Amino acid sequence: MTNLRKAITATLAALTLGVTMMASVSPASARGFHHGWGWGPAAAFGIGALAIGAIAASSGPAYASDCYIARRPVLDPWGNVVGYRRVRYCD
Repeated sequence: MTNLRKAITATLAALTLGVTMMASVSPASARGFHHGWGWGPAAAFGIGALAIGAIAASSGPAYASDCYIARRPVLDPWGNVVGYRRVRYCD
């Protein structure tokens, strides 16, 4: 996932949780039946946000198909291999 897609997904998730919490909170009352909205708007918004997230996640890769990922050695100042990192190569 690209950084932009991750940021959008995280923002949608936080917004969904916030709106759901605000819509589901009701004042405490010891009296009888409460005629409120209940879960209607919050559930509809949550289901819509999940559907949008699923559609965004199912789209194909954002880079060209002639690119590939390869491991490249990371060297210290003396030329010793200290690890590997993934690098995208495009033809």
